[in-house]
Amino acid sequence: MQDMIKQLVDASKSQPTHQQLSQELWNSVQPILAAKRELAEIQHNSHMNLIRVMVDARYKDTQADIRGIKEALTNMTGTAPTPIFEKGDDEYDAKRGRKRISVKDFGKPTTRN
Repeated sequence: MQDMIKQLVDASKSQPTHQQLSQELWNSVQPILAAKRELAEIQHNSHMNLIRVMVDARYKDTQADIRGIKEALTNMTGTAPTPIFEKGDDEYDAKRGRKRISVKDFGKPTTRN
């Protein structure tokens, strides 16, 4: 019986403890976690590069649109005749106690340069 107890004690001493098992597990999982972090960083950098390219393209398109609008505004020609304001001596605005100002359009449309 003592021999059996002695064998049992010797067998229990040769088995690794919970702390040793945990450390061995952690050491085996650590490279997997490091590789996963590295992959996530690579994917993040790739995604950010794509966003940067998209934002730069949008900025260039917007700048081109702004230039086009500015050019259109500087080259714009007017199609409506220029209004001429005249004071009518016989027209009187009784509510306000002053003369009305009438707007009359004369002639053909003029172009603006």
